[in-house]
Amino acid sequence: MNYIGIDYGRKNIGLSWASKALGVAVPLSPILHFQTLQQVFQTLQQVVSEKGCDGFVLGLPLHMDGSIGSRAREVQSFGCQLQAALNLPVFFQDERLSTQTVEFMSGYQASSLKKAKQKKKRGIIDSQAAMVILQDFLDQQTEFLAS
Repeated sequence: MNYIGIDYGRKNIGLSWASKALGVAVPLSPILHFQTLQQVFQTLQQVVSEKGCDGFVLGLPLHMDGSIGSRAREVQSFGCQLQAALNLPVFFQDERLSTQTVEFMSGYQASSLKKAKQKKKRGIIDSQAAMVILQDFLDQQTEFLAS
């Protein structure tokens, strides 16, 4: 099975792809500065056609205590619309601290904050966060099957 990971944002959408057989997620080019969800769905349809996809893994921004806030409800709404538009299942994955994980792994510190902001604008961090989200999903699937 192949999955597309999504780190949903209001300006940029980070994307990643993985084959469950290989078990490794890789970042894809992000969707930058979209105007409508229709544009997002068209772009995702192209990615599905190019890469192959059996479902989407969408990062769910829960509060640190695990509760669902307005941002998580917005993402859930996007997920429902995505599932209806592309007719593929959407799985939600806890994304708490995924962006911070990417920044830590990439070695961003206060001294390189300007560099990090530039990468954020280009969507690089968003797609790397989507990769972390998708990898977490794959790892949980593997753990579930192993137990």
